[in-house]
Amino acid sequence: MLTWICIMLAMGLLMLFGTEFVIGNNLLTPIGMVVTLICIGLGIRMSSLRRKGAREKLSLRIKELEDKVKELTEGKGQQQ
Repeated sequence: MLTWICIMLAMGLLMLFGTEFVIGNNLLTPIGMVVTLICIGLGIRMSSLRRKGAREKLSLRIKELEDKVKELTEGKGQQQ
C-alpha cells in the first residue's frame, strides 16, 4: 500500500509543480486513470481488511461461547 501512496504523491507533485510538462505531453488523462485505479484498489483492500477483522472477532467470540458451554456441561455432569 505504501507503494501506491508514493505513486499518488509523485503524481500529485507532478500535477502541482509540473503543470506545463503534464499539459505539454497530454498526460492528464493517463494520470487521472492511474489515480482512479489506485483509489479503487485501496478501497477494495481496506474493505477486505475490515471484513477480515470482523470475522476474526466473531471467531474469537464463538470460541469463548464454546468454552462456556463446555464448562456448563462439565459442571452439570459433576453435580449428578
